[in-house]
Amino acid sequence: MWAPQKEGVDQILQLLTEYRAPGANQQRMYQRLQQCARIPDFNNYLAAILCDGDGVQEEIRQTAGLLLKNNLKTGWETTAAEYRAYIQRALLPALGHASKLIRQTAGTCVSMAARAAGPAGWPDLYPALARCVESGDANHVDGALDAIYKTCEELNGRLDVDVPGLPEGSPAGLLIPRLLTLMANPDSATIRRRALGAINLMVPCWPESHAKLMDTYLQGLFQLALDQDNGVRKHVCSGIVGLLYRAPEKLTPNMREVITYMIDRTNDGDEDVALESCEFWAAFCEADLERDTVETLREFTPKLIPMLLTNMAYAEDDEEVLQAEDDEINRGREDSDKDIKPSFRGTKDKGGGLGDGGGGNGGGGGGGDTDLF
Repeated sequence: MWAPQKEGVDQILQLLTEYRAPGANQQRMYQRLQQCARIPDFNNYLAAILCDGDGVQEEIRQTAGLLLKNNLKTGWETTAAEYRAYIQRALLPALGHASKLIRQTAGTCVSMAARAAGPAGWPDLYPALARCVESGDANHVDGALDAIYKTCEELNGRLDVDVPGLPEGSPAGLLIPRLLTLMANPDSATIRRRALGAINLMVPCWPESHAKLMDTYLQGLFQLALDQDNGVRKHVCSGIVGLLYRAPEKLTPNMREVITYMIDRTNDGDEDVALESCEFWAAFCEADLERDTVETLREFTPKLIPMLLTNMAYAEDDEEVLQAEDDEINRGREDSDKDIKPSFRGTKDKGGGLGDGGGGNGGGGGGGDTDLF
């Protein structure tokens, strides 16, 4: 079984320290690190420094982790199975590290390794994450939620893949029930926000074996609709939009209340919440809805349309907006000579235009109208 050698750890630590030193030649140091990346077990040393580097500055450990992440992204397939196994074993305990910086860096590496390996390529990961979120330890819960969210991002929510050995069948089936519990956590807005955010990413690929839990998820969204935390409300809006695409029939019985809520959120005092809620109106137009449900929106258009127009934002250099403003300013004003754009009609010669060489430098061969300005 692979184990780091002290001499190798010291050499890489020295290199990382020099890399972060003020005034260091970053390009030269980075080239040296890239050369080290060709060493077969270099990533193992980076994992050891990140996860087991007691006494090493956190910033140095973070740098090791970020280098590891980049290397995993491009070199997982060529990494020996023994080395992969070491990296996976090292990362999991680091999710519960006392330092948030170490936890989050480890979570980033976990998500990249999960993406590279695929759900079936790291079957131990998801039971370990489930144990962390159920542990009750604040650090483990925080680290696991961070890793779950990042993994969902890297895999585009595709955790509905069957993995041999998982009693729930798929990572999504294992994690969703536990995340639903954390989504209702009364003591921590951070936990509610992260749990809900992770579930939202899995909604498009919700496992059929856990279809009944979608009702629990919907009730959880309704219960969090007026949460005091801006981030939670933003994720509620995102979750409703996701359901509108994935399972619109779940929202249909309460569509009037949902529309009213989304109108209120479009006027939310938090800009991020308001922007997220606007996604609902585009989703409503694109979703596979029954005609009666679509007609429900008509009741709200007298209020909705003016509100959307009022809240529309344009870039300062939007050409269409600038032209419309100019037209409005110049409305009713007669054109002066300087406003009239001059144009000249070219001479129609038998010799044709510039395309066949008839024009020369004199430009007299242009066929048709030639706009010189």
